[in-house]
Amino acid sequence: MSVSRLQSNLVNNMSSKQSSSKHSQWDCIRQNIGTWHGSFVQFSPTGKQLKDTPSVLTLEETAVDQTMTLTLKRFPADEAEKVNQLTFTAPGPAPYVYFFEDGSFAQGSAQWSSFGQFGTEVSLKVGDRRVRYVIMYQGTSHYTSQIDYVTLICETQTDGTQLTESTLTAEQLLGQWTGTVEAIQSTGEMTTAGRSAWQFSNGTALFCEEQFGSSHHTLFVENTLQDTLASENVIQLSSVKDEPLDYQLMLLPNGAYCLLPKEIKQNAAFRIEAGWLSSQGIRHRFIRHYDSRGVWVDSTLVSDQKITD
Repeated sequence: MSVSRLQSNLVNNMSSKQSSSKHSQWDCIRQNIGTWHGSFVQFSPTGKQLKDTPSVLTLEETAVDQTMTLTLKRFPADEAEKVNQLTFTAPGPAPYVYFFEDGSFAQGSAQWSSFGQFGTEVSLKVGDRRVRYVIMYQGTSHYTSQIDYVTLICETQTDGTQLTESTLTAEQLLGQWTGTVEAIQSTGEMTTAGRSAWQFSNGTALFCEEQFGSSHHTLFVENTLQDTLASENVIQLSSVKDEPLDYQLMLLPNGAYCLLPKEIKQNAAFRIEAGWLSSQGIRHRFIRHYDSRGVWVDSTLVSDQKITD
């Protein structure tokens, strides 16, 4: 199916009606209450594993409708246990941290700057499993930012049980995908009537589109080295036509991936996307969109499924 046909289908299926979430941020945060067992696995921009640190995170509502306490324990190899604790009050832990009804959330910088670090954390939750990502960029002397590292945190609420899916392959993402969109915009407005499209054609061209309310985001990039699809954990995707930035698709363990700009530049809109193939043909992904000024526009949660190979 062509990109133009995919766009047409998206528009035809798109409902113009917007609706607001019926749940408060506090109710959405409650979806994460409990103890989460997992591991912080850090990767370089080339996909090389750098660290693997087991962890236990507990979230407890210590006063109903008033306070929660988050306790994170990490167990580095050959080091003492590290403990961090945070207590926060309603409506939530901090500005720019937004939770969705299923407990998924996103937080990050509201403004890109090439000075110092820039990054985001997203969490995708399905039942008693969740996958979190910490994606960090480092500023350069050329007034740009390059990927510094990606940390993948796979967690379950069952002690002794870990996510055991193998590293995602590019072939699993090929084909046409369509789904529904929920988005929280920078104004705090919630939109739950959006549609999404994704088409990865023969591993050569990747087209993504999200549409909700008055917002419309697209990405069109291509892979010129098809022989890397089966052998590499990082797929390079070059800009096409008016697309200002090159991207890379990082394939990670447990069905996870990141779609990231290789280098963020001035006057160029961009997206930071993290996705999880939670079961065969079923995917969840989080996208943070930034405009050409580097200003955060929205956090978009997509639930989609493959409709053609």
